Amino acid sequence: MAGSIFGLGMSQRVDLNGKPAVGWLLYIYAANSSTPVNIFQDVALTVPATWPLSADANGMMPPFWLADGSYRVRGTTEDGSVTYFDIPSVLALGASSGAAPSGGVDPNAIFQTGDVLWLDVQGTRPGFVRDNGRTIGSATSGAAERANADCQNLFTFLWTNFPDTMCPVGGGRGASANADWSANKQIATPDKRGYIAGGLDDMGNSAAGRWNSVPVVNGGVTTPGSVLGEPLHSIITSEMPAHNHTANVTDPGHTHTISSNIGQPLSSTGGFQSGTAGGVTYGTATHTAALNASNISVSTASVGGNGSHNNVQKTVLGTFFRKL
Repeated sequence: MAGSIFGLGMSQRVDLNGKPAVGWLLYIYAANSSTPVNIFQDVALTVPATWPLSADANGMMPPFWLADGSYRVRGTTEDGSVTYFDIPSVLALGASSGAAPSGGVDPNAIFQTGDVLWLDVQGTRPGFVRDNGRTIGSATSGAAERANADCQNLFTFLWTNFPDTMCPVGGGRGASANADWSANKQIATPDKRGYIAGGLDDMGNSAAGRWNSVPVVNGGVTTPGSVLGEPLHSIITSEMPAHNHTANVTDPGHTHTISSNIGQPLSSTGGFQSGTAGGVTYGTATHTAALNASNISVSTASVGGNGSHNNVQKTVLGTFFRKL
């Protein structure tokens, strides 16, 4: 159950000077859309072809096959600056009866534009760019991560699925992804440097509330591409466990002595003598008191360092790749 699009496989194009259009590109999407589809080198649909297809040194497009159906086809120069044709819906012609060929490739097992792959490696990967916050764009865009015509579908995917706060467009977003691409603008890939992947709080279900109280750096708990959490955290007063400070103060009682006539000589024990002088009685008076919790105020010195504690789990590091 496979076919091809009449007139494109093995066809040759020439440039304005009548010379072969070396490396011209053929993009194939689902009909009336910008969704790339799988292209194959064999009628059994088992050997994937590159996307987009590229013409050889004679300007000739290689043969290719597609699953039954209608497709949008678009042809451009090698650098994407000139569009030769863009047909929104054309039927793939070929056998459409009998069972599917054995050994076929499940299309769900093939990476599509925008799919993310994590690998514990450094460097680049053919057919992918990295989610590192650098930019992609056309061959003349000057993009830092990749500047090439094969970035157009991912450019559209990022422009459509992420806001400018997550995937900013250089010079600001225009009327559409296609307009910005044609203007040779750049768009940044999502920046996952130093980040760990996590699940949205809803993912098509009601929100689970599992990200409650987690700091939001960018976006929100139900917004794809958002950033939550913090690697280091300093405890604030409201986060400290309830506790008491114990002061070990003991007072069995004490005496205050007050003399009624401080002019009298001291006794041998150090107190004032008692007696009568000039008709005035003098002596000593005492009272005894003990300390209790209501009249003690104790200040204790801080022994904390006021430093932050580490929130990061044990993590294996690698690279997030995103399919062109």
